[in-house]
Amino acid sequence: MQGRSKVVVVRGLPSFYPGIRIALNLWKVADIVERERPDIIELNCQYTLPWAAFLATRQQRTPIVGIYHTDVPACFRHMVRGAGTTIAAAAERLAEWYEGLIYRHCTMTIVLNAGMTERLKRLGVERMCCLPCGVDPGTFSPARRAQALRTRLAINPQSTVLLYAGRLSAEKELDVLFDAYAQLPPRDFVLLIAGDGPDAKAISRRAETNAGITYLGHVESRAELATLYASADILLIPGRHETFGMATLEAICSGLPVVGIRNSGTATIVPAEIGILAREGDGVDFARAISTVATWPLDRLRTVCHSFAAERYSWELVLDQYVEVYRRVIDESPGVSACA
Repeated sequence: MQGRSKVVVVRGLPSFYPGIRIALNLWKVADIVERERPDIIELNCQYTLPWAAFLATRQQRTPIVGIYHTDVPACFRHMVRGAGTTIAAAAERLAEWYEGLIYRHCTMTIVLNAGMTERLKRLGVERMCCLPCGVDPGTFSPARRAQALRTRLAINPQSTVLLYAGRLSAEKELDVLFDAYAQLPPRDFVLLIAGDGPDAKAISRRAETNAGITYLGHVESRAELATLYASADILLIPGRHETFGMATLEAICSGLPVVGIRNSGTATIVPAEIGILAREGDGVDFARAISTVATWPLDRLRTVCHSFAAERYSWELVLDQYVEVYRRVIDESPGVSACA
């Protein structure tokens, strides 16, 4: 027990993503779920665990709400793009087939931005609702800005600190980030990278050979992560496949403007007054956007960014929206939309 939450840990096989395991003991997980007799199940896995939920509800018909937080077909296509367009397209269709099997079983599917509705329609999903993620304005705040962190990292006080925080993998398009950074004057910009993933070793090696890049590894503590956000100057999100971007929202709430990519989930939460959106896959345009944002009054912008996130995406507001949808899903028969 953790407060009012019960956490059950089950075994799983390691995957190629550090810290992520794939559950195969689905019947045992289904038994656990059945014993808990839930009123509703929120499904946040897009791989094997959904089948445990479906097994657990074959008799009781407990409503299941699926969260479509990663655009798996698009990520698959991007990860195998080097094999050619035909294979990449086939990988995307295969992923669509599998994801469709999952989300068509759900009573309701929640997408994090409206742009994902077309993908869900291609999967054959009809019952869907668009709700954002939320952020804790108390944890993520410009007040956590710490000069000591910049001093510890030997950052010149006059330098603009660029930050990437997130998974280190092919679909995040960190090659665009490095292409852009190579075009910026190193005396004016430093790049911090925090996260873990399949490309962590390659990122670490790149940082070792570039004095302007520092790889911080995985930041476990939420408090440390909040301090890192607040102590940087600009958040960089170079990938086009973000469906929402928790790092983006946390960084904005911490007072950072954002350079992201057009037609992505990042674009749905970054208005023109707190960020610039560059063309996908274009390091030159990304560098140009960084240079422009660096000329903004960043100190004054911190309060604007925090207020924007707190007023629209605080967990108190967002959680109420989720609870309202879940109550409707419980009350209404399957097949009836829970969203207006």
